Amino acid sequence: MPFSTPAVALLCVFILSGCLTKIAKPGPPSAYSAQYWGSVSGTRNGRVLQNPRIWATSRTPCNAHAFDVFITEFNDEGEELLTFTLANIPKRVCTLSRFKTDYANLFCATDTIGSTLTAKMPIGFSSTYKPGRWGNGLTIVAYDSLKGEIKGRFGLFLVIDSRQSTHSPDSIRIDQGEFVTKLRGPDGTYR
Repeated sequence: MPFSTPAVALLCVFILSGCLTKIAKPGPPSAYSAQYWGSVSGTRNGRVLQNPRIWATSRTPCNAHAFDVFITEFNDEGEELLTFTLANIPKRVCTLSRFKTDYANLFCATDTIGSTLTAKMPIGFSSTYKPGRWGNGLTIVAYDSLKGEIKGRFGLFLVIDSRQSTHSPDSIRIDQGEFVTKLRGPDGTYR
């Protein structure tokens, strides 16, 4: 029984589409779209940040004065590699260089920023890092209080605080960091 020309063409398209199908990588976790907003870039110990995501929120109880920024790196499978936090950033254009890890003593009216980094290890252990004495800086290039939009640049030098793995480096250097984000509201939405 002979095939008609349209049937042969349809059969060829069907076969070729199967050959041309790309194998899809696993998609990022749903938290990418739900929690994170904006873009962030930079290098960590000389390598480009891997799949970085960012979100920011007003700092409780310093809502009128300050906000916190959370930046997370993910591998291609969507597993968290590390998270670093910048806390108590004033809601204004400014350049700051005072960093500490003691969140309990970050007062609303000060320009001291809290900073910490947690690196995840493949076996589930985490090592934590604190800011070193020099080499840390943050510049808020623009802050729009009506839209909640923030643009900034940063560089961090962090040293080991709690080593959970012998594979953890003694220090982590974040260079050429840049970000654009918005403040996330208490209901989880962005302005």
